[in-house]
Amino acid sequence: MANSMSTNLMVIDVAEALHFYRDVIGGEIAFVVDSKQETAMDGSIPEDAAFASVRIGDSELMLQERMSLVEDAPMVTADSEPGGTFAMYFRVDDVDEVVAKLPEGTEVLKPLQMTWYGMKEIWVRDPAGYVITIGTPEGDPPV
Repeated sequence: MANSMSTNLMVIDVAEALHFYRDVIGGEIAFVVDSKQETAMDGSIPEDAAFASVRIGDSELMLQERMSLVEDAPMVTADSEPGGTFAMYFRVDDVDEVVAKLPEGTEVLKPLQMTWYGMKEIWVRDPAGYVITIGTPEGDPPV
């Protein structure tokens, strides 16, 4: 039986993605591997980062540079583009605080609003093009 699940996202720029998931979403950098396969566990972000692990609550988000992933996964090619047809959902303590930290130019897909299911949420694209939803429970959710 599985005991955990991690998501591994292909990105063009691991350092840029790390800044987003640490500084905006509030994740904690577990470790970063650079292009020479040297591992940093001190929270630093080398410019030539090829892989990283970010802790978000009890979850792990892995970020892997495209050419690094080409070496690991035969279905990925040098022409593969990041992105996807799914959305990751981040439940945060204060969505307004997170929205204030979004980098200038962040593509907002669905503006901040209150949903029928009791979440105040916003849909955006992360720097690599992945769709993420960020929300905070407010009010009474439906039964």
